[in-house]
Amino acid sequence: MSVTTGPGERSRVDMTMMYAVHDAFQRDLDRLTAMAEGGVASGPAVQAGWDRFKRFLHVHHTAEDTHLWPVLRAKAGDPAVLDQMEDEHTRLTALLDAVDAAVASGVPERLALHAGRLAEALGAHCEHEEDLALPLVGELLTEAEWNAFGAEQRKRLGSGGAASFFPWLLDGAEDGTRRKVLGVVPPPVRFLYRAVWRPRYQRAPRWQAPAA
Repeated sequence: MSVTTGPGERSRVDMTMMYAVHDAFQRDLDRLTAMAEGGVASGPAVQAGWDRFKRFLHVHHTAEDTHLWPVLRAKAGDPAVLDQMEDEHTRLTALLDAVDAAVASGVPERLALHAGRLAEALGAHCEHEEDLALPLVGELLTEAEWNAFGAEQRKRLGSGGAASFFPWLLDGAEDGTRRKVLGVVPPPVRFLYRAVWRPRYQRAPRWQAPAA
């Protein structure tokens, strides 16, 4: 999903991963809320899913705070938009803490309430980012600067991080999204995802969509 910078002019960066990550965050919170509303608020799947979600959200937002917003400020990106992005990151912290406490409590009603609030706020933030901030990224960032943002996330994930990240990212994704994501990664990553990482992820405790 590349943005455009003008009629017929393509952005210098490919934002496939950014949109896929946003979708994955919303999917996770929708699943957590549905599990809590169904009376499930504790156990290996809830704890493992929450820990995974927090880790990936922290990595993503920290990399934005260090490798996107400051770079855009230095290039005269709209300061009101960048202030909004940073303020929304800060406000999400309290909502994350509330879900953290609700997971620890094991009370379904409490978890459903706070997971729903976090889902609403994070969904609004991702929408604001896509509508307001990503056009600035497409207009102002060079490919090298965008790649540095991706490299920072990989560094924060650490050695072996891709093995957990890609199966999580593509869990339940539409075929078109899966093809786009796998189309922008090296062939060895595609092979490992299909042959090793995805099967291992599916065997581990995880949030799943409720049965129809």
